[in-house]
Amino acid sequence: MFLKCNPTVFVINDEYEILVITQKNGLISVEIGGSIYYPENSGVLYSERNFAKIRVPQSLLDKSKKYTVVYRETINRKAYFSQFGIEKRREFNFKPLEKTDDIKAYMLADVHYRFDLAKAAMGNRLADVDFLIFNGDIGEVETVAHYEEAAAFTGELSRGELPVVFVRGNHDTRGRLAERYADYFPANGQKTYFTFKLGGLSGVALDCGEDKPDNHAEYGGGYNGEKVYNGSNAFEPYRRRELEFLKSLKVQKTDLFFAVCHICPVCATLKKGSCFDIERELYSAWNAQLERLGTRFMLCGHEHVELVLTRGDERNIIDHSYPVIVGSKCDFSDENARIWGTYITIRGGKIKFYLTSGSDERELLTL
Repeated sequence: MFLKCNPTVFVINDEYEILVITQKNGLISVEIGGSIYYPENSGVLYSERNFAKIRVPQSLLDKSKKYTVVYRETINRKAYFSQFGIEKRREFNFKPLEKTDDIKAYMLADVHYRFDLAKAAMGNRLADVDFLIFNGDIGEVETVAHYEEAAAFTGELSRGELPVVFVRGNHDTRGRLAERYADYFPANGQKTYFTFKLGGLSGVALDCGEDKPDNHAEYGGGYNGEKVYNGSNAFEPYRRRELEFLKSLKVQKTDLFFAVCHICPVCATLKKGSCFDIERELYSAWNAQLERLGTRFMLCGHEHVELVLTRGDERNIIDHSYPVIVGSKCDFSDENARIWGTYITIRGGKIKFYLTSGSDERELLTL
């Protein structure tokens, strides 16, 4: 088998990005309906890497309902007469979201490499869902193996056949190889915020970056006696560019528009006045744009406790008209380690959110 794990089909804009990881370096492409797609690299094909993130038209894959991963191992890449192995192929079925009712989704966040606990949280619901949402904090990235482990996890759950909404969390920005995130996961260039479309649903994936100021000592920042300086992060200007992106969006003519963001920008922390209480003015501007876009709800993680925040809640830092579901609960104690995720159903005009872990299930909210 030339593949290291199942591919993952990420949703981004009105397209898909298919992540493929192979056992060895080689030429990797995807074939859909007779058309061949490669990773974009100005015409020069990658051959000295064992992964590819390939963007394909959503409409084409939705219609075809299948794709084929095509691979040739690199034997000797050189200036003239490069050598590659024989072509190998593997076909995957794909299940686009075509339903307008009885839609089911599952959101996981704050996994922190506890993949066993995350899978247990879903229980038998995985066989029934139409798409998956991974809402940040797979974990810090120190090695390529960390990316491959994350890809194997998303590939196992999606089986290469379900659409996946994937959002970066603050822990995903940490580690020696965190700067290579966009090589593996959905992004417009290096921008890890984007819109997405799934059948009659549409939404926006947002990225708060880190949860403390850029000059925090945790990121290598500080004060040298003359000035405050940043360390490894520049998220403050990044968030301002994200605001301009939100301002550029037009109201979507879809059945439902929602937001996904690891850190909840309208309650960036439950510790008001602490170093985690940042960007109030900017996040207020984000919220104004989400209100303008008709956001029906927002899905978040980060806090490791479940919360449902509605207008007027004293825990809000910024008031908002749409409900925020912080749908990730974690207990990493040795004896009782457990993760809870959020099961979402859209049926008969009602949207329901359930906090689940294995057979345990509790309704959080009905809209």
